[in-house]
Amino acid sequence: MSDQYIGIDGGGTLSKIVYAKGNEWQYRKIPTSKFHELHDWFKETFDDPYVQVTGGKAGALMKELPFSAKKINEFEATCEGVKWQLERSGLINETGDRFIVANVGTGTSIHMVDQDAYERIGGSGMGGGTLLGLSYLLTGEDEFEKILKLGEQGDGRKLNVTVGDIYSHEPPPISGDLTASNFGDLAEMKQGAHNKEDCIATVVRMIGETITTMSVQAADRIGTDAVIYIGTTFANHNTLRSIMTQYTELRGKKAYFLENGEFSGAIGALLNKGLRKAVLR
Repeated sequence: MSDQYIGIDGGGTLSKIVYAKGNEWQYRKIPTSKFHELHDWFKETFDDPYVQVTGGKAGALMKELPFSAKKINEFEATCEGVKWQLERSGLINETGDRFIVANVGTGTSIHMVDQDAYERIGGSGMGGGTLLGLSYLLTGEDEFEKILKLGEQGDGRKLNVTVGDIYSHEPPPISGDLTASNFGDLAEMKQGAHNKEDCIATVVRMIGETITTMSVQAADRIGTDAVIYIGTTFANHNTLRSIMTQYTELRGKKAYFLENGEFSGAIGALLNKGLRKAVLR
């Protein structure tokens, strides 16, 4: 019996690969548009592995593989991957068996996990695709890594109107730090005192605040304080993590970011449908 296992999550922008050879696990990412370039690597690296694929591009990626593969439901794989990581890290003792998963990819999908039951309960068009698209429209930048770097250097509040700005002459009824309007400070924009960094940072804050608000509302709906945020967008973006952590805590919930959260779908595919015992033996 083969001791080689591969889980693949084909996203709209990036594909994530988790593979196990014996007891060794490895992680790899590649733009989905370039997945075909891995054909020779798969043939050279593996010999008759078990392959399970999930994600929106699963069908297309399976045609590029030199091995037969099985398709796994995306939402099931994602939630199973998240739960396994929580158990492995011991965080399940904090989150409990009932929590929200916000999967921030090209867009955002929000799931409820209740022990072994999974359900998608909402979503949004806000996500990494929004960051790329709006950043390009505002600044002309189209390289993801550069956009992340510029966003880290900017002031994400400069072009917004806060609750405190509106209630400038009296105590606000809610926290004055909350954003009342993203990109709402037209006067600041007309002065031209902002730069690329500020524009991208404002996009980042808008995305983070919107996703957090939806996730917290979902957590209220199912009666949990735990929100797990996953997705490649977080991998190298400490500012976005910080914004979402602050907003989650401000609204009375607790935010969790997993070490390999962006690989949750691929991990879930790897361990799905009877392979868990074989992979983890």
